[in-house]
Amino acid sequence: MPKLLSSLAILYLLVLVRSHGKTKIPENNYAISIHDLGKLIDYEHYLLGILQNFSNALQQRVDAIEYYLNMTEYEEERKLPDDPFRAFRITRRLHSDYLNWMWLMEQQPWETLVKHITAIAPQMPTSKDIEEASSGLRLIQWTYSLPTAQMARGVLQSIHHNTSLDAMQCLTMARHMVNHKDFSRAKEWLMEGLKMHEADEENEFYYSQLGTPLADFYELFVRILDELGTRFLAMTELQLAIKNWPEEVSLQRAHSRLKMNIRIGKEPAKTEKKTQGAYRNCCSTECRPTAKLHCLYNTTASHFLRLAPLKMELLSLDPYVVLFHDVVSDQDILSIRNLAKGGLARAVTVTQDGNDKEDPARTTKGTWLVENSKLIQRLSQLSQDMTNFDVRDADPFQVLNYGIGGFYGTHFDFLEDTEMGHFSDRIATAVFYLSDVPQGGATTFPDLGLSVFPEKGAALLWYNLDHKGVGDNRTAHSACPTIVGSRWVMTKWINEREQLFRRPCLTSI
Repeated sequence: MPKLLSSLAILYLLVLVRSHGKTKIPENNYAISIHDLGKLIDYEHYLLGILQNFSNALQQRVDAIEYYLNMTEYEEERKLPDDPFRAFRITRRLHSDYLNWMWLMEQQPWETLVKHITAIAPQMPTSKDIEEASSGLRLIQWTYSLPTAQMARGVLQSIHHNTSLDAMQCLTMARHMVNHKDFSRAKEWLMEGLKMHEADEENEFYYSQLGTPLADFYELFVRILDELGTRFLAMTELQLAIKNWPEEVSLQRAHSRLKMNIRIGKEPAKTEKKTQGAYRNCCSTECRPTAKLHCLYNTTASHFLRLAPLKMELLSLDPYVVLFHDVVSDQDILSIRNLAKGGLARAVTVTQDGNDKEDPARTTKGTWLVENSKLIQRLSQLSQDMTNFDVRDADPFQVLNYGIGGFYGTHFDFLEDTEMGHFSDRIATAVFYLSDVPQGGATTFPDLGLSVFPEKGAALLWYNLDHKGVGDNRTAHSACPTIVGSRWVMTKWINEREQLFRRPCLTSI
């Protein structure tokens, strides 16, 4: 059975390699949207079905061959035939049966299956997806100070999830850490992978066929030790690896590099000390800048609220930040998400020359709700009632879904681009939470020492401009990395042009 599994793995890898070489692979950006990751579940089930058919076809052949071997009683047949029946049987088999077995061995019943896999190869994750998924895990680990050993075993913030990483995935994370010069963390990931690999040593052939032989672990281990400055220990480990795998050319190259580094006394890599700042603290626990503020029923923002007041929690008065509870119904949330799912695209920034550019600090996909449906009209009226702003000049609603470790780097919502014609800056931002997030995903204001964790149906509102109409730098905010769950939000940017009589700019206060 292990050999059969290895054959299946080889078939899958060969198909992907061959297909990737012929087809231009599109950037599906799976890792930056949990919703889009759902597509991979369907693809995997499809592939597993193909591999199962391949396994069944091979197993039929194995069963037929084993039955034939037992039927011929080949161990007893080694003696010279002493009766005409045995002589006839062996003569007929050598004349007919073995020609048929040769024909069976030459057949390749998997060609049709290979074509099925090739057809969906362009939809498979790319190396970019692997890099972004690894970056997501790295950011989760750094932001929430998670021990490597616990992460590898599926323990996140003391909560044990029903999943874990294997040796190959730990090796991938170790390589990612090396690429980002975090050698101490790379060593931790590699050691976890080594423990898992050595505990499963009877399946070394399986790991080798999947491209992660034990020699690769030791080669990376030596490189990490070299970068950390423990080169004599690295040399000892490398010599042992070369003794075990003398045919590995990569180990010989590593040996030459290591000898050169020892001879020239190359400086070890410098490790940066990263302190636990307000950002990381408020991502891990809910922060409130003051305990003197309170909750109330808002009945004054609009006439409608006198009949249906909103539950409002004051978070900050300067700058003004409030959280409204239970403002969007579950039915409306479902409708919003259904509208958005078909148009999700990677979030980008606009450069000075007007081109779109991917931003590694924005691992999310989004779309604009521009249609003038009754749902959108009702949400716009809700925004106006909730904020007491005129939303006729506001931007359309933007719906975002975050990916693996999905986050939005610290930024301002105000623009202050005075070169734009007919410029109207964003006076306020409203963020509607369209899902609960079991772990992570807080909206945090580092300069205020304030964070709000997603609560389905709630809406967070803050003012971006001060009383003079100037951008308030204290409103710098970020979406902390999502640990568990799918973070859905809807943003409404309200512009200042129509607010002259609702919130006029004051030169003094």
